[in-house]
Amino acid sequence: MDNQQHDWNSEWEGYEPGSARSRSWGCWFGVILLALILLVVCAAGVFFAWQSLELPLQPGTLLTPPTIVPGMEATADEAEAPISNTPSFAPTVTLSAQGGVADVEVTQLSFEPVLDGNLQEWQIVPTYESRYQVYQETGWDGTDDLNASWQLGWDATTLYIAVAVEDDTHVQTQTGNQIFKGDSVSLQLDTNRELDFGPLLNSDDFQINLSPGDFAGIPPSAFRFRGTSNGRSADAPGHLIAVAAQQTGQGYTLEAAIPWQDISVNPSPGLVLGVALNANDNDSPNTAVQEIMKSHVASREFGDPTSWGTLTLR
Repeated sequence: MDNQQHDWNSEWEGYEPGSARSRSWGCWFGVILLALILLVVCAAGVFFAWQSLELPLQPGTLLTPPTIVPGMEATADEAEAPISNTPSFAPTVTLSAQGGVADVEVTQLSFEPVLDGNLQEWQIVPTYESRYQVYQETGWDGTDDLNASWQLGWDATTLYIAVAVEDDTHVQTQTGNQIFKGDSVSLQLDTNRELDFGPLLNSDDFQINLSPGDFAGIPPSAFRFRGTSNGRSADAPGHLIAVAAQQTGQGYTLEAAIPWQDISVNPSPGLVLGVALNANDNDSPNTAVQEIMKSHVASREFGDPTSWGTLTLR
């Protein structure tokens, strides 16, 4: 047996565990590196998610005009800017106007109006005027001979419209989604104002254009537009809206019946919708141009339902 005494310190030299301080620095470095990796991954995820969204345009955003196609809209009227199956383009600039929002009350009728353009049966119904000029065509000569007086009624199935228009020159050469380029009227309706009242169009916003025709070869007609999820507007054919008109010594009278189902509304007393009552004027014979537009509310802008008035069923 070897009686030599071992030096255990020498035997274990080089096998000592590393110091606690060095191990602590390694742990902290790993934590920081992991946090940086997670931060980069999260940022990348947010970026690609944002890129994939179809974000709505903000008010005033200009869009590139599409190539003009025969039969499609060639210019952007504020109210009638939508076109079928083509990119939307910027509405014409709304003129600044002074005045407050107009509130329209719609009478529940005890009779069904006869659609013939004769407004005698409407005498007891309140009247609202489109008196505020909210649009003019570039180069308009300043002639303003337009005045439109509206009366509205409703029953369980239909919204009824009666309009008396004063206009000393009648011009209407267009049909379909182009009727705004001649003498005509239009309603803009926000049918879900309480739940999504905001400054962009969406699928519960409608525009109904009503033409008296030309009292010769072009009959009275209606055309419907509907808002889209990205703040634009598009053709919405397939409605059952009926229109009748008569020419008068001062202009024309027009009656229309708009089925509630065509604007996705379930009517009831007290229901409040957004509305703009608009009239278009063209005084240049044999042309297709919207020279001016008047509305019943001075603040009215095409794509901003918050600038329209209100319509309340009574």
